[in-house]
Amino acid sequence: MTVPVVAHLRPRSPGSRGQLWVPPAAALWVTAYAVVHAWWALRGAPRFAEPGESFFPGGWLPVVPAVLSAAAILLISSGVERDRSTRGRWTLAVLGWVSGVSMVLYSFMVPLTLLMILGGLFGMDLDAMDWVTLLAQGSGALGGALTIVIANAEQRRARGACHRCGRVHGRRPEGRDAPTPSWAWFAGYLTVAACLARFTAERVHGFLSSKAPEIPWTFMITFVVLMLLAGTLLPLALVHRWGRIWPGWVLPLAGRKVPRWLVAGPGLFVGAGLTTYFGIAGMTAWATGDNVDGPAWFLAVVLPAYTLWGLGLLVAAGSYLSLTKPECTLSRTSAPRAASR
Repeated sequence: MTVPVVAHLRPRSPGSRGQLWVPPAAALWVTAYAVVHAWWALRGAPRFAEPGESFFPGGWLPVVPAVLSAAAILLISSGVERDRSTRGRWTLAVLGWVSGVSMVLYSFMVPLTLLMILGGLFGMDLDAMDWVTLLAQGSGALGGALTIVIANAEQRRARGACHRCGRVHGRRPEGRDAPTPSWAWFAGYLTVAACLARFTAERVHGFLSSKAPEIPWTFMITFVVLMLLAGTLLPLALVHRWGRIWPGWVLPLAGRKVPRWLVAGPGLFVGAGLTTYFGIAGMTAWATGDNVDGPAWFLAVVLPAYTLWGLGLLVAAGSYLSLTKPECTLSRTSAPRAASR
């Protein structure tokens, strides 16, 4: 008689010994971020270029998630090899996710600052290239991202997932040829629809009518082309097989794997930027009657479209990252197998 036997692997620290420095370095980074912002809260912050370091008020607000992130990182890293309860690991993982995401949200204006710096390279006002603002925003975004990475590793341990790839082996097909989940397909095509709705509204309203005199056309044309690609080609690449494996018409690369971050990186960056800037800042400003240009019908189309565009990219990128994970060598030993009894 044979019965299915599953080889369980003891959760281990993510990565190799060379990655043991990541949690201490992350804890030091977010602690320094908290100390600097606490000093600014007491002594006054430096002058940031418009629209400032964050859409949210400063003071002690950024200190709180940074302190919580440092605590989460230290607690998680100290219990990696311990027999901590599943509930305890989930608690720390949630704490890390919440504090890390909060740091990223506070610093979500960093894509706009990068865009302004890029605009400076195309001849826009160089005074907008405020490197102090970029450093402050980038430090918070990096600290939040590091916290999320460490919290995700703890979440894997809580789930009993593979410490190398994060999968629970044997539950579903693993590889780039696996079908895209239906929810990811929906998110990808929702992104395309939102992009088309946004540019249709711009065309009806008067394409670039208010900003054209202020912005060099070389920059604007480049920006519009990149945004159209980010709203059409990018989401489709995230949910179609040709975005994971080069199609036959790409002769030099046909059949080879597409570098996952070539597609996932822009998806996450643009998705996070649109979701936070328009979904949080834009929708809040519109709801509170703040200074938002445009007629009511135009804002009612553009702001939700941008928000859905960003959310769709984030969801599709999450699916893409899952499907393009490198093959795990542990999957053979942890998959269900039959044994004699």
